[in-house]
Amino acid sequence: MAELTPDQKLAALFADQAPPARDPVFSAEVMQRVARRRAWARVGAAAPWAGVAGLLAWALQPVLGPSVADLADSLVLPAAILGGTAILLAVSLMGARRLAR
Repeated sequence: MAELTPDQKLAALFADQAPPARDPVFSAEVMQRVARRRAWARVGAAAPWAGVAGLLAWALQPVLGPSVADLADSLVLPAAILGGTAILLAVSLMGARRLAR
C-alpha cells in the first residue's frame, strides 16, 4: 500500500464529517446581535425626543406646577407600586438570563 501524504490523510479523515448545512447556534448569535443593535438604534432615536420632552416640561413647570403637584400627591402610591413591580421584573429577568446560560 502506498504512503498517504498529509493532505490525503486529512482529506480521508474529514471525508465522513461534512459540515452542517446550517448552524443554529451561529444563527441564534447573529440574530441576537442584530436585535441588540436594533434596540440600541431605537434608544438612540428616542433620546433626542426625551430631551425635548424634558426641556418642555421644565419650561412649562411654572404654569403647570400647582395642578401637577396636586395630581402627584394622589399618584405617589400607584407610582411606588409600579416602580417596585418594574424592579422585581427586571431582577427576575436578569436571574432567568443567568440561569439560561
